[in-house]
Amino acid sequence: MKRIILMGGPGSGKSTYAEFLVKRFSIEHIYPGGMLRQEIEKGSDIGKEVKDKVSKGQFVPSEIVLNLIKEKINQSPNGYVLDGWPRYMEQVRDMEKANIEYDNVVFLNVDKEEIMRRLLARGRADDTVEIINDRINLYNKETGPAVDYFRNKPGFIEIKAKGGEAIEEIAQKIIDAIENMGETLIHKAARFISKSIL
Repeated sequence: MKRIILMGGPGSGKSTYAEFLVKRFSIEHIYPGGMLRQEIEKGSDIGKEVKDKVSKGQFVPSEIVLNLIKEKINQSPNGYVLDGWPRYMEQVRDMEKANIEYDNVVFLNVDKEEIMRRLLARGRADDTVEIINDRINLYNKETGPAVDYFRNKPGFIEIKAKGGEAIEEIAQKIIDAIENMGETLIHKAARFISKSIL
């Protein structure tokens, strides 16, 4: 079982790399942004409540997102990749209270110029320079502390995702880092057990 949190700013490629992890480890892709868009498209009560915030690039109330995530995790016995959640410390605390566990946190570190280039190239209606700048500033303010929190925990992996590198290359870096960290933990556990027996 692999339980992975994928973090990174807007346009860092989280969903793209999540798909590589889904295929490699046979786990579920839990993407709160996608789940919220589905609720909006369905015209559900949740969708109506969050539509305005999503269109402006604002964060949605934690309780709504947490309930959607818990429901999906309960349907993911082989593990999961949490794509872009938790995003800020309140959600980290919600995650810990809900006993949502993880093995690795992968942080995609992409500079502002590259993020801007990628998002403008997508051509979405909500990808204007002004909105992108707002999203980057909000991300740095709200998500920076969450990244720093996980940085000091076991299983943290930072990947520098630069422009010019092939998507497959970066995806392989992520997979290798996860697998190598898993092997290191197994070896440490084995050494601990052997010392305990002796």
